[in-house]
Amino acid sequence: MPVDVDERLTLFEHLDELRRRLMWAGLALAIGVVVAAVFNSIVFKLLLWPLRQVPNLPANSYQITTFSPAEPFMVSLKVWVVVGILLASPFLIWQFWAYVGPAFTSTEKRYFYPVVISTTFLFLFGVAFSYLIVLPAGLRWLLSFGSGNFNVQNRASDYFTFVVLFILAFGAVFEMPVVLVLLAKVGVIDDKFLRKNRRYAIVICAIVAAVITPSQDAFSMLAMFIPLVALYEVSIPLARMVKPKSQATADPVAAHDDDPDDLSRAPA
Repeated sequence: MPVDVDERLTLFEHLDELRRRLMWAGLALAIGVVVAAVFNSIVFKLLLWPLRQVPNLPANSYQITTFSPAEPFMVSLKVWVVVGILLASPFLIWQFWAYVGPAFTSTEKRYFYPVVISTTFLFLFGVAFSYLIVLPAGLRWLLSFGSGNFNVQNRASDYFTFVVLFILAFGAVFEMPVVLVLLAKVGVIDDKFLRKNRRYAIVICAIVAAVITPSQDAFSMLAMFIPLVALYEVSIPLARMVKPKSQATADPVAAHDDDPDDLSRAPA
């Protein structure tokens, strides 16, 4: 729970609070990693499921290969960490917002729980969306492309890195509406700003999709670019809904002042 806004913390108290939050977050992450390691076989079956959805591949293409003695353990450790992050994500998100909670004003505290819930939901929704829809379609396109000319094989480190980073990237970018709505709520931006800068936002979404996707293929970038633009469009009406009342009441006055007819009637 966020502390009362009137309780002023010193620098050392802020650092102590950060240390405590990081300790709990690290403990939750460690528990998630242990759970992933205990259910190792189930975890790898789930991560191999998108590959099984690709039809008409040679039999050896569905097998994951390794090229060094240490690779199975190192790949497994990487997978456990990412799965641990996914399992602990609701608690990690809660710890983040609980740490920044003291910055909330007394009137903004009522938005604390909706923000935590919506942030968690959007992250998990992005993970599920990428895992169930985008990733199988992406692998189908990537592995089927030129399969008649290439000996398609999947190396463990490359395949699992691609899958886990792809899933985490989608979970992260699905947080965009929360960020934009919060900025609109505190008056940094508004729906007019978002509409006015739509073209620039589309360019930024394209750059983010090109940078954050784990591969450089056109399908992966397009698969992330389209949801990013859609989430941006959804954020516009949400930003209008949460616009501070002072701005909402000032808009009609500003529009009246900018009326050309009023300017034409102004005294010389």
